[in-house]
Amino acid sequence: MFSAKEEMRMSAGQLFAIAVTSVVKKSKLNKIIEDLTQMLKDKNLEKQHGALLTLGYIIGRKFFLSRQTLGDLTVEDMETDAMEPADRAIVEATKRIGTCLDNSQQLIVTGTCVALGEIGRCGGVPLQDGNPRADQASAGVTKYSIVQKLLKKLNSTQEHNKIREKAAICLGHLCVGEAHFPHRRMVIEGLLDCAQPKQFDLHFTVGDALVCAAMGPCSPAARHVWTTTEEDFRARVKDHADDVSWLLDLLLQKYVTSNNPHIRQASCIWLVSVVKGCSSHTDVQGKLHEIQSAFMGLLSESDELTQDIASKGLGLVYDNCSKEQKDKLVASLVDTLMTGKRSKHEVTSETKVFEEGSLGTTPDGKNLSTYKELCSIATDLNQPDLIYKFMHLANHNALWNSRKGAAFGFSTIAAQAGEQLAPYLPKIVPRLYRYQFDPNPKIQQAMTSIWHAVVSDNKKTVDTYLKQIVQDLIKTLTSNQWRVRESSCLAVNDLLRGRQLDDVIEELPILWEICLKVRDDIKESVRIAADLACKTLSRVSVKVCDVNNGAVGERAIRGVMPCLLKNGLGSQVEEVRGISLDTIVKISRNAGALLKPHIPLIVTALLESLSGLEPQMLNYLSLRIGSNQAAQDKLDTARIAASKMSPMMETVNQCVQYVDASILPELIPRLTELIRSGVGLGTKAGCANFIMSITRQCPQDVTQYAGKLLSALLNGLSDKSTSIRRSYGMAIGHVVKIAKDSSVDKLIRKLKVWYMEKEDATARLACGVTLRAINETSPDVLKRHTALALPLVFLAMHEKKKEGSSEGDNNTTVWEEVWLDATPGTEGGIRLYLKELVDIMQTALESQSWHMKAQGAAAMSTVASKLGETLGPPHLGQVLKALLVGLGGRTWPGKEALLKSVAKVCVSCKSAITDPLNQTEDQPSIDQITNAIMKECRKENLAYKIEAVRAMGEILDCYEIDRFQEFSDILYPVLKKETKNTDDDDDRGSEFTRLNSKFKATAFDSLGLAWPAVKETQEEHRAEMWLLLSNSISTSTWKEQVAVLKSMNKFLDKLVMLQDGALLQTQSANVTTMVDQVIPPLCDCLGNIKYSTIRTEALEVTYKLIHKLTGASQLSLIQAEHQLKLGQVLDNMSNDNIPELKDKAKELRKLLPSQR
Repeated sequence: MFSAKEEMRMSAGQLFAIAVTSVVKKSKLNKIIEDLTQMLKDKNLEKQHGALLTLGYIIGRKFFLSRQTLGDLTVEDMETDAMEPADRAIVEATKRIGTCLDNSQQLIVTGTCVALGEIGRCGGVPLQDGNPRADQASAGVTKYSIVQKLLKKLNSTQEHNKIREKAAICLGHLCVGEAHFPHRRMVIEGLLDCAQPKQFDLHFTVGDALVCAAMGPCSPAARHVWTTTEEDFRARVKDHADDVSWLLDLLLQKYVTSNNPHIRQASCIWLVSVVKGCSSHTDVQGKLHEIQSAFMGLLSESDELTQDIASKGLGLVYDNCSKEQKDKLVASLVDTLMTGKRSKHEVTSETKVFEEGSLGTTPDGKNLSTYKELCSIATDLNQPDLIYKFMHLANHNALWNSRKGAAFGFSTIAAQAGEQLAPYLPKIVPRLYRYQFDPNPKIQQAMTSIWHAVVSDNKKTVDTYLKQIVQDLIKTLTSNQWRVRESSCLAVNDLLRGRQLDDVIEELPILWEICLKVRDDIKESVRIAADLACKTLSRVSVKVCDVNNGAVGERAIRGVMPCLLKNGLGSQVEEVRGISLDTIVKISRNAGALLKPHIPLIVTALLESLSGLEPQMLNYLSLRIGSNQAAQDKLDTARIAASKMSPMMETVNQCVQYVDASILPELIPRLTELIRSGVGLGTKAGCANFIMSITRQCPQDVTQYAGKLLSALLNGLSDKSTSIRRSYGMAIGHVVKIAKDSSVDKLIRKLKVWYMEKEDATARLACGVTLRAINETSPDVLKRHTALALPLVFLAMHEKKKEGSSEGDNNTTVWEEVWLDATPGTEGGIRLYLKELVDIMQTALESQSWHMKAQGAAAMSTVASKLGETLGPPHLGQVLKALLVGLGGRTWPGKEALLKSVAKVCVSCKSAITDPLNQTEDQPSIDQITNAIMKECRKENLAYKIEAVRAMGEILDCYEIDRFQEFSDILYPVLKKETKNTDDDDDRGSEFTRLNSKFKATAFDSLGLAWPAVKETQEEHRAEMWLLLSNSISTSTWKEQVAVLKSMNKFLDKLVMLQDGALLQTQSANVTTMVDQVIPPLCDCLGNIKYSTIRTEALEVTYKLIHKLTGASQLSLIQAEHQLKLGQVLDNMSNDNIPELKDKAKELRKLLPSQR
């Protein structure tokens, strides 16, 4: 009894009490009680504690035995004069025990509570009742004072929990042993007032104490478990009064409905204890409905312990219910689980809306949990609407707390309510399945526990209700609550794995559409969950769309593929497009022939996605290097090559093998529309490649659609990208192979119109690329239409190349390739298609475009140079007439080409033009031609005038026509202007200076060509002409000097005076004058070290002059001083580094008289 271990002391005290009360005589028992009472004053705590416990057990055992033989005892019975010493000792010991409640030692106080409780449980405390109105100090230790002290300790937060629990048990036991305990309701009310937060163990202890206090002698605590059965005990105490009804009313009407969540939590625990301890009580049975409603309301509490306890209470209620009550309870639970409805609580200023800390604290450290505090912060922020947001959030939390509580309730009764739950399973199973994936681990755990309680075979149940689960998930995937969306996505991820989905094939497209939409959710955790769901959907779709699945696979691909193409590839979200594309590619690999009905949709969608899924960096790079055509072409080529290797193009190529006549009626319109409306580089190139593939796959089936394809591709030839134009051109080249001749003819005519009417270099190059592609892929087709195509090719070959532009170079090269491949040679081709060439050149010359006119003239020059004299009527007349018509009117850029062409034709076709047989109205005469060109020589445009003068000189020289008077009148005024030039003026001068110098050079050269062989004209203009030439040598630039020297050569060649010896003798004075004028500047030119061209031409003039004079034996007309000067110059040239000049100079030096 006095062991150092508390448990040992308690057990020893109980055994000692049983022994002494059973065998020891009363006198001896009295002595034992007195001795133990004296030990209460011992300084040893273990002895005090042991004595307390032993006294309590002895007195309690004594009362229990007395009650069995004498019935219930009262203190008045003990206070008679006949009270035995043992009874007096018991009273004194009890009083002494009562005083120990004021002890400061915890061990003593807990021992006192145990001792008093044991005494009260077994027979009632042998003390006066006491009165609250009496002076407690004078009254001593009474029942009232003991109850008051115990309640004080119970409600004191300063006391240790063990003391409080022992005090609660003691209070309950005080009411058990005495049928009419005077302070029973005081005890009950005191116990009910002890509700404090986070005192769960205490509340359970208080619940047991409340059962004891309310039932009194009927309490299970009053039964001796070793000697009395439950049936005998209930029969013996059935007539005793109790306060169970009063206690239930207090709990149900006041405490369960309290606004304080801590009181509601405590009342839930107490109510469970009452129902469990008084389950067979008539008052409890009569109030089962109210108790059930209370527990249902408590299920919606935010505190998990409250929910758990309420669910346990519901289980207890369910055990004691009738069948009708059980059905109602299950229906109510199902409704709460499905809707989250909760019982309503009145909101006051102190109502706790959130748990402490869930919303943080105010700047001064205060909590934000009650309604009053939330209103205060909303007012401080000047945002009154904030309180509504707080309450909405609180309601949202309460709704899920209600569901979680319902899950607790379900888990308790599900195993017992099999029959009642069966009608609700189609509604419960889908919800419970989704609730298992709630983001809140606590709710998830609660729902999982109820799932396991309701569902015995997980796989079988899910398979049975698969369709209902999927339909429920479809509804909740787009909920306005993020946690619902997230849990639904996770549920989809789990549901679809490893199951037969034949019954939900029709729901797969809807699941895809919604999951792809949720993949772009505003909340990251939802997006992650949706990504998992999409990946699972992808795997499932690939598996179910397999060709080996037969009709199921066909149904699946019929629903899934359009959804992925529309909602997946068409999405703006990169991740959505990625998962959709990956799924489409995998399905296409497995679906095989099942793809056939969907090819039109698949192909067009994938071709369109070639651009949408291309990295945006490439578009940016293309924009940055747009001005560099060569770099742009390389980039475009690389992009097209990359698109050909992409998964999209791989899938498109897989679809080609299933294209046939049944697919084309739907495919071709979609394809042509995409060609016209497609904007991306990859899409355009992909369309062209696909067309080439189907023309190879099923050429006969595509034949009837060739016209539509050609029309669509033709519109794409105007694309700014050279690579795209090349791709479309190649596609056209493949299509024309299977197209009708009428379609090809229409195509070439369209290209011809484009080329002739559009001045855009891009469009013209596209025409060339197309014809080249036709020639490369279908040369036999081009041969059937050469008369229509090759004249255009020939004309296009003569397009003027723009300086610094690779476009023009590429364009010309393209046309030249086609011409060389399709003709036996340039001259042979011209002869074969002369009529068509003349027609198109005539059209070009009559065009309103200056560039086209110039291009036609250049082509005519080539024809004339290649055919020469063989070009005759009627084509010659048509061309000349068109050229002369083109010469009329104002000057325009490029008009020089007409002058060059006229000169070329006139020079090349001299015999045909001068043939009297060809002199008809349809062919202009040479006089008409010279008149037209002479008119052009008078134009003010210097650049144009240069070409006109050159053409005039060439024609006059070729036809030996004397128009020198008129020609010189035009040129002399310009040539005789005194301008001081240097050799480098054209390098440093302005554009006008350069053109003026070029004009002078051309004028001097053309004067020499125009110098007539007519004696009379020579006599008239010889002196002036020679003087002009002689003087100009010294005042001209080096280029002009070369032209002057050449003109002198021509002059000397045609000078009649030097050809006739007799005439030369008569004109010796004039010859001497000419020699004197020319020798000094000629010597300067022969001594020009810088320009070998000047030395060459000057030596040529000197050679002709000396030879002609020597031949006429008139060398003496050169004065001696001039001969000396010439000799010195020629001696110097004998050492020239150019062999030809050196030899000729030596030869001339020998002809001079001084060398003879």
